Amino acid sequence: MNFSFLKDKYLRKLFVLFEKYDEKLYVVGGAVRDSLIDKPITDIDLATTMLPEKMMEMFQVNELRHDGPGIKFGTVRSFFGGDKFEITTLRKDKYEKIIKKRKKSYSRYPTVTYVTDPLIDARRRDFTINAMYVDKKGQLIDPFNGLEDLKNGLVKFIGNPLDSVEQDPFRILRYFRICAENFHKNFDEVALNVCIANFDRTFNLNKRKFLTEYNRMLNCRGRFIIFNKWQEFGILKQVEEFVAYSSAIIDEEDLRERERENAKRNRI
Repeated sequence: MNFSFLKDKYLRKLFVLFEKYDEKLYVVGGAVRDSLIDKPITDIDLATTMLPEKMMEMFQVNELRHDGPGIKFGTVRSFFGGDKFEITTLRKDKYEKIIKKRKKSYSRYPTVTYVTDPLIDARRRDFTINAMYVDKKGQLIDPFNGLEDLKNGLVKFIGNPLDSVEQDPFRILRYFRICAENFHKNFDEVALNVCIANFDRTFNLNKRKFLTEYNRMLNCRGRFIIFNKWQEFGILKQVEEFVAYSSAIIDEEDLRERERENAKRNRI
């Protein structure tokens, strides 16, 4: 297979650097998926066997620009010119179950355990088409047959879809956005029904986060297919009302923030 991202000169430098420290490095997720369907790649996310603290030390020693705002979840960012790479240590996640008033939910953030096997790391990811890994030689690691789902235009959850969306409701929005982006001709019925039945969970997400993903979907060629599905299942009006409400709240927050900034500048 020919993966276009392997020609990226900065990515090649990272492969060499991690190999120098006897650590594995893989391209994972959207870059692999999009490369396989000849779609332009905007971000290259990476997974590694190297621990996050060791990554920070390595970049420091080699005088490479980096930061670690997501370091508690194993993610370090590396910068080369205008390019940014998010590099996350292979891990497994455990979401604690919370039983309240006989209702089951999950803790918002997982407990992280670092691992060295991409097959274990793959189990924590959302969809089969996002759990494909490529090493520096272009070898594809595909533990959940994501390539087959990609060929069939299907977005399938890894593991139990209900557990997946209960652990992270944002995956519901991602499901519809990815379907709208590339896979709107076919729907995995189990995934679709779980996402529809649990869509109200997304209304509890951060409003900016919701709107960002929703607006990304608006730019997708299959957006009307998704709108028709929402209409069919009776949730389109709810979504439109929530989008209008959230937009108004955010506009008001932004206006107050600009007024505070202007008042601060005037005092200076």
